[in-house]
Amino acid sequence: MAATLGIFSMFFCVMLFPTLHADIVYTGSNSSSSPIANLTLNPGKLKLTWDSSLNDTEYRCSMHVGESKQTEKKVYNKTCTFSRANANPIHKGALFKVQAMYNNISYSAEARFIPQGMNGTSVENFSCVIYNISFMNCTWKAGRNAPEDTRYFLFFQYSKEEDEQECPRYIRDALGRPIACSFQNVTDIKEKVYFLVNGSSNESEIQFYDEYITLYEIEILTPPLNITVNCSEDQAGCIVRWKRPQPSHMEGNVDHCFEYQIDIRNKNAIANPKESSNRCPMVTETSCTFQNYVKKKYTLQIRAKGGLCLVSQNWGEWSEPIEFGNPEDAVLTTTVVLLLIAFGTIPVALVIFFLCKRYCSLKKMFSPVPQPKNKFHELFQISDKNIQREWMDLPPAKYEMEEITTVEEIK
Repeated sequence: MAATLGIFSMFFCVMLFPTLHADIVYTGSNSSSSPIANLTLNPGKLKLTWDSSLNDTEYRCSMHVGESKQTEKKVYNKTCTFSRANANPIHKGALFKVQAMYNNISYSAEARFIPQGMNGTSVENFSCVIYNISFMNCTWKAGRNAPEDTRYFLFFQYSKEEDEQECPRYIRDALGRPIACSFQNVTDIKEKVYFLVNGSSNESEIQFYDEYITLYEIEILTPPLNITVNCSEDQAGCIVRWKRPQPSHMEGNVDHCFEYQIDIRNKNAIANPKESSNRCPMVTETSCTFQNYVKKKYTLQIRAKGGLCLVSQNWGEWSEPIEFGNPEDAVLTTTVVLLLIAFGTIPVALVIFFLCKRYCSLKKMFSPVPQPKNKFHELFQISDKNIQREWMDLPPAKYEMEEITTVEEIK
């Protein structure tokens, strides 16, 4: 293979993407007179084109990025567009190849995409998250070697057929350099989206950074809804029920797409870390039975993640804590009050008893109700001895003779 090195072609997207600092370097062919030449690349659309004098020929085009598996396609014209489904970022460079067979002779050409700019000037730690269904934040750090006057610009593209969009609202650091971007109304999160962060500076060229992100994979799911807890003292168990989160891109009955984690914690565990939490195993249904219910105060939280379907595999946000059960301090307070009443009543009763015994007369306190006096009753209350004594003490009676005169009428 005869190899020739040199800058062969440069072609970049001129729409909303700013000019990328990169070169296409022709690295070799299998013939000095190869009919395949002038490889050019549109990095925004991953579109590779070339010139060829071969007619009615099948071409095989491929893209190699780092150690990743090559992406290969077969085409019958002189244009090859790589799918984003298997695409990889090219900010670290890429190798493109075109091969063809004509009259039993194999021809090929290859070119390397080499980003330009000073090392360490591209953004670092780039990441994005979707939250509250339709909001997205992307953050990054300025390159460790980026000049202070560096300005970064974030672009994203839903599909190759759509126009690129620039960040509507930047967040800047103390030096005025953009380090984050906030998006609203992000609704179509099923597809893989292309992100590009370019930069400019008056001191040096800034390396670009690009990445493909499937949006539903970076979504932070909202907490489950309508959480309820019903406890039964007879069975010493509680049934927890809830409804699934509401992702914007899913409709219909998709309950089977989620997994849930339930955290039931003794409220005292907040003050005492030794208290262990009680977690139900991961469940795929929208209910869970807590069997170890006792009369204590508990807090409950639930979060969700995708188990199947196009749902984020990362755990979402915890729900707000929900309290249920009877607090131990309330039971303890009731017991103490009852004991105080019981133990306090006995001494009070004893004190009252001794005071009444010493200073009070039971006859006065409980005197009988007076009855009307029966004068004749006294006559019968005198004993026989008293009657005899009174009779013997009477003075001797004096008897007088009584003269009776009879008068008779004479007719």
